[in-house]
Amino acid sequence: MLIARLLLAALAYVLVTAVLFGNPLQPIAFATFWSDRLGVPHWRVIALLCVAASALIFARPLKNTVTALLRPLVFVILAVLLPTAVVGLYADGIRHRAVLTFGADEVEEQSFFTSIREAPSEFQFFLHTVALKGCTPYAWSYRKMAFFVVPPNVGANVLPQHWITRCGIVRI
Repeated sequence: MLIARLLLAALAYVLVTAVLFGNPLQPIAFATFWSDRLGVPHWRVIALLCVAASALIFARPLKNTVTALLRPLVFVILAVLLPTAVVGLYADGIRHRAVLTFGADEVEEQSFFTSIREAPSEFQFFLHTVALKGCTPYAWSYRKMAFFVVPPNVGANVLPQHWITRCGIVRI
């Protein structure tokens, strides 16, 4: 019975993380040696509280609701989904408010959930959000939680083609 519970929990982890992150090792990397890649205030505390909330599946009142076989599986699913969703929505909210405040002429936004899936695996420069203001391209940094100027060498490769054409962005 214990082996079955552990196997189901492991399978749940692999499936959920593959869907959300594209790779089961990425959430571990984000929580450990890549943890500085996210500058969202207090995200570690929020994530830890969400994992703790996920552990409520083992609380006495819920023991009769969820069978012993499924409890570890449900915990793993909640322990991955809950912090990812809460921190992701928080990060998206901060980014979107910054976009509105920035007052760009044009903006192309990617969600946090797209970023955690695409940015680590993308060999080229992945733009979480890109903004054009006075023909100067800016990109969003989740590490700094702010916009930065996109260098022309990079912009010529990753910006939308109509921005490149309109603003005469060329590789230097």
